[in-house]
Amino acid sequence: MKPFEYEIDNLRTLSFEMLELVKDQMHMTKEALLTNDLELSGEIMRKEKRVNSFELSIDRECEDFLALFSPVAADLRFAIAILKISGSLERIGDHAYRISCLIFDEKMHLDKELVELLHIPTLFDEIDDMLHNIGDSLETGDITIAKKVFKQDKALDKINKKLPGLLEQYMKNNKADFTNLILVSRTIGKLERVGDLIKNMAEEVIFYYESKIIKHKKKNKKIEKKLGELNDTDIADNSEK
Repeated sequence: MKPFEYEIDNLRTLSFEMLELVKDQMHMTKEALLTNDLELSGEIMRKEKRVNSFELSIDRECEDFLALFSPVAADLRFAIAILKISGSLERIGDHAYRISCLIFDEKMHLDKELVELLHIPTLFDEIDDMLHNIGDSLETGDITIAKKVFKQDKALDKINKKLPGLLEQYMKNNKADFTNLILVSRTIGKLERVGDLIKNMAEEVIFYYESKIIKHKKKNKKIEKKLGELNDTDIADNSEK
């Protein structure tokens, strides 16, 4: 294998290993949250350093790859995408760590009714499926799989938007620990942000395979529409004059 090909293969391998590690962290976080397992949450907190170590390794490998080989076109896009994906994975690991801290340090707990009301297992299962889709899309080059993530992220957003009403409903029916509910609310918010990070990863996969930057597409369309409306107004004003 040529040095150039070796570096590409090494970056790909590191990325998939980091993805699997983060998926495992999220699985453990789900279990710790649903069972109020302090020992497991402590283990998640200890393993967070491994996620950070992967990001640093990928950063160094990408820097060496860019400096030594000056890649262009698809190879350059690949390096950029891997850098950004590893950054998003590291932040997902951070969210798993912080949720574990809420369980371990703040003694946050969930009863059965709260778990069902907030769809906690569904949130974690959706996140797991989203991460699985990222891995499949990156491995096969099938961007239709990556695009599924956008719809899945909207499902997480919907649950997060309903959170205040759901917590109010819970408080009406139960003698609730208000401090604990604040911690639960923070946890749901972190899961929603995990969804956003996975969506960012999907955008990078599409960028790599299609060479399209879609992150700001909707925003740019809105700006163009607004500019068009302003231009129409200026034309109308000038014609009146």
